[in-house]
Amino acid sequence: MQTFYRLPRSNALLFSIRAYLASIDELARVPKWGRRLHRVLRDLHPEIGAYKGTDRFRALAVAHLAKRDDGAPTSPGIAPDFQSLPA
Repeated sequence: MQTFYRLPRSNALLFSIRAYLASIDELARVPKWGRRLHRVLRDLHPEIGAYKGTDRFRALAVAHLAKRDDGAPTSPGIAPDFQSLPA
């Protein structure tokens, strides 16, 4: 999650990054996120993949996530399309 603020007293700019760690299986519990992650990793340009450091695990992750991608369209945004996680 990235945020960008202008501080009121100094007018300085503050840019922060918060990183969350979750396994691929945890992310894929939300069907929309599993489909989207599969498509992003599958279609990522090799040079961008090398820059992001995904070369070591990308093929394995794409193969694993392919089982969860039913080809359905995803809605815009990051919000899941349901109120609670399936059991």
